[in-house]
Amino acid sequence: MILKRRFRGIWICTLILTIFLTGCMIGEKDTKDQPVAVPKQTDSATKGDAGQEKDISGVSIWIEEALQLEHPDQKGKKVLQLQLKATNKTAEEKFVDVFEMSVWNQEDKKLRIYPGDNLGAKLAPGKSVKGNGYYVIEGKGPYKVRYENTETKDKQEWTLNKVKDMTEDASEK
Repeated sequence: MILKRRFRGIWICTLILTIFLTGCMIGEKDTKDQPVAVPKQTDSATKGDAGQEKDISGVSIWIEEALQLEHPDQKGKKVLQLQLKATNKTAEEKFVDVFEMSVWNQEDKKLRIYPGDNLGAKLAPGKSVKGNGYYVIEGKGPYKVRYENTETKDKQEWTLNKVKDMTEDASEK
């Protein structure tokens, strides 16, 4: 009698486990087979995501343009200048800082921040600010830019396929 109860309990547990695992495998298969949504191309498609406004914790950040400049101290080195615009779309004061932004090259090597006049500002509700972020270029693009709010851990990414060359090399071509 006790053996029948144990057998019945084991059998029920096995049945439930089988149903559960089958459901998990079916759900996993469904997500893998679904097509990935391809974003619609816009006029800024030639620039990658430059020109697209993205929201990070209520602050809208827009990379207006990406420029390649001569490094002022090291001959042959280049600096990436990101021209940014940020707008606080919340009812509370927000902080925007280029030091919360990271840039990687095509080989996934993180670019160092160049100590220039980098954007860092407190924004009152509804207010906007324009500024720049500067990074020492190593390797080639396209460049991946990520802004991560250190308080909320909210982040957004841009891909910069085209950087306008403002160096002497470009003017000679």
